[in-house]
Amino acid sequence: MKRRRSVFKTVVAPIVAVVVFIPTLAISVWIVLRGAESYSNVYGLAIHYTSVLILAAMVILILGVAYLARVVHLRRYGDASEIREKTPYTDLGDSK
Repeated sequence: MKRRRSVFKTVVAPIVAVVVFIPTLAISVWIVLRGAESYSNVYGLAIHYTSVLILAAMVILILGVAYLARVVHLRRYGDASEIREKTPYTDLGDSK
């Protein structure tokens, strides 16, 4: 039986993520194209906008690999793989 997915998980969360991250990436790309300046964060450390773009690229790469691994897992093992409790009192051949 499939669990219901909430509207928050499927609609609201991705919209909020896009609204937050797209302007930051757009500003980073614009400033890097003009000459790769830097900004100071809350702690007073200088952070280059190029670092922001590298971080965003790595996050996208990691999420892509995780999604690909999920697709491969679902194709190989089906919709849901059961996790069976392994105790000395249960026979591994039995399924509940």
